[in-house]
Amino acid sequence: MELNGPIEKYIYKKIVNKPNNASADNREHVLTPEEAAALKKIQFWAMFKAALAGALGVIILYVPKYIWEDLFPTSNVWIPFYNDYIKVEAMFLLYSLVLVVLEIAYLTYNNIHTVKKIAHACNYPQLEDPFYEVNMRSIIAVGLEKKVKAQSQIGINPFSGLSKWQVLMFTILNLAKAAMTNFLFKLIFKRALGRYALRILVDLAGIPVYAFWNAYAARFVVKESRVRIMANPIIKEFALTLKEEQKDNPEFISELYYMLDFVAITKRKFHANHYMLALVILDEFGIEHDPKHQYDKGFYERMQTKASPLTIAGFSKINLMGMALDGTISKKEQFKIKSWREDGIYNYTLEETKKTTHEFFSGAGELSIL
Repeated sequence: MELNGPIEKYIYKKIVNKPNNASADNREHVLTPEEAAALKKIQFWAMFKAALAGALGVIILYVPKYIWEDLFPTSNVWIPFYNDYIKVEAMFLLYSLVLVVLEIAYLTYNNIHTVKKIAHACNYPQLEDPFYEVNMRSIIAVGLEKKVKAQSQIGINPFSGLSKWQVLMFTILNLAKAAMTNFLFKLIFKRALGRYALRILVDLAGIPVYAFWNAYAARFVVKESRVRIMANPIIKEFALTLKEEQKDNPEFISELYYMLDFVAITKRKFHANHYMLALVILDEFGIEHDPKHQYDKGFYERMQTKASPLTIAGFSKINLMGMALDGTISKKEQFKIKSWREDGIYNYTLEETKKTTHEFFSGAGELSIL
């Protein structure tokens, strides 16, 4: 297995070197009571350490600045196009940069060891699995908080229909969450204290914000590790069942690629589980992967007006599986479910969809509705 860089090789080595775990079984999609308890403990410590790093980062950044002011002098820098001087705290900016790098390094280390512990707790991945390499790359990407964009290799684009500017704005808004929250928190804090607010208190007001976002990011790593570990055997079983039901339905097979497009577009994000879902289903139906494949905008109308009940049943199952596989049903998706049911292209209620998602994420082992 070819890996990119020393960090990926380090994670791979940590995951492969499994201790003997008597409480773990070989069913990744089933969580035993011991595994569930271990995962809760892993999540708590991962979030606690990340939150502590965020809080300490703010304290170590600002407290020295106010205790040893001489270490962080302000310089006047001439800006030609501005035609005036601006005040720049060069040493403080450099100090901030060093702390940011150190915090990112620690959070990455925390993520790597969190993923390793979860993989070991669930005895994952299985070496004899034909998708071992895909699974390993997927779990390594979680530790590095990297997007798995392998869907594009088979022509599936979650951002199909959006312009480049819309995709850029979508990305920027996600990246700006922590910075905007910190700004608003400080603004409210300053307003609340009025002119009696000390500057150091305003600066330190960012402590709960960065602690929260770090803990949130750590929880996301835990969640992503869980859903990626448990998805593989469920997807394989689902693909076999779907093939048995739809193998004699040429209409379904001709629309299958577009159904998998629809799943990705509904989520509007690249996800390793959606890639695995598409990969396994296409292979099961003997459909060749097409990197140049494009989503057909007329697909939805065909489903709504021309598709047979059997095709709609298959499409509903794929859509349900796609929503369940990332472990959450968003408010946007809840609204879409209502719209799909009104248009007659989705056979499951919101309650059934939530139940299936819960069964998957909780490690129940079987999705009762499928």
